Amino acid sequence: MPLTDDSVAGMTPEVARQMVRLRQQIRTARPEWQDCADAEAHIPVQRYFDPGFWQAEVSQLFRSLPLVAAHSSQLLPNSAMTHDSYGVPLLLTRDANGVAHAFLNVCRHRGMRVLASGTQAGANVVCPYHGWTYRLNGELRHMLHAESFDACPAGGRDLVSVPCVERHGLIWVVPQAGASLDLPAFLQALDRELPYFGIGELQHFRTIEADYPANWKLIVDAFLEAYHIRFLHKDTIFPFFTDGITAATQLGPHIQSLVARRTAQAWAEASANGMPQSLQELQQLVTPSHVIFPNTITIFHPDYLSLITVYPTGPESLRWTHRMLIPKDRATPDWAPHWEKTFKLIEQGVFQKEDIAAAVSIQKGLKTGVNQHLSAGRMEQGVAWFHAQVMQHAMGAQ
Repeated sequence: MPLTDDSVAGMTPEVARQMVRLRQQIRTARPEWQDCADAEAHIPVQRYFDPGFWQAEVSQLFRSLPLVAAHSSQLLPNSAMTHDSYGVPLLLTRDANGVAHAFLNVCRHRGMRVLASGTQAGANVVCPYHGWTYRLNGELRHMLHAESFDACPAGGRDLVSVPCVERHGLIWVVPQAGASLDLPAFLQALDRELPYFGIGELQHFRTIEADYPANWKLIVDAFLEAYHIRFLHKDTIFPFFTDGITAATQLGPHIQSLVARRTAQAWAEASANGMPQSLQELQQLVTPSHVIFPNTITIFHPDYLSLITVYPTGPESLRWTHRMLIPKDRATPDWAPHWEKTFKLIEQGVFQKEDIAAAVSIQKGLKTGVNQHLSAGRMEQGVAWFHAQVMQHAMGAQ
């Protein structure tokens, strides 16, 4: 089907191209990977447990690149929230004008956490140790018995900020003071794709954080290929998907993918069917997903979004954060039982018992010497793309 204005139907050109690719695969009964000439990729197992490689990743990926810290709906005006999932104590705030900020959650007096944990409403945050009070823009507002301290240059005792920007319904940070943040330049072509998916129109429902004994890249690997769905997820989500009909595209260091659901079969085979006319219609036919380099995964289920971030707490350990984002018109008490059940099914039934369990199992066998490398075949191209980017950023390799 040619790409015309009618066929795009509000989609980005890349999403439309991916839908054309999926339709072609279904109509010809020939998945794209069967015509792929790329060689099988080999990933040295040391990259999943070597301390030196982990330190390079933390320094070059997790202290230098923009990372998703929260969904916009999590941070209300005149409020503050803690964020500790990236190995640095952060304080996210939104002032009365709606502007989001990020600071190191460290009092400038004696180093206490200014906000202990969770979320707080109010125009100020007060250190619980000696009562130093900060405005939501980081300015020091009040010092108890200020006369007992020497004079200080203006701003010298303000909270230390880290780069922060709000875009596409997400709050992004670089968790290092003095770093720079040019998000459009970092996102590249993905910056034009994300508005279509309407992340900013969703509402935060639930977040779960947990630590697991596996390298963070094993989690990302799992969400970069559909090869495993038929077996690992045979009793949970495979009944809803085709076997290996996908369309993935590299957008700079990021990857955008569509995985065909079984409902796409009839759509693709009917010549009269045009492109889906809305994102909601699209999600009934395919499951869009992204790996926003280095550590954010989006999975657009038929009626909600799983927003996942992972962080390497050690060479062989990770922190998993899963935010469930739902349509605003269904963020009402009468819908709460539905979302509670849905969240439990996806988080406990699919992610924890299948994807995460597989990563933990793989980690246990990496040092046995059985495999010198892990293989990624032509159905797993995204894994090879991702690891090339990790090497390029962490080690300067091409």
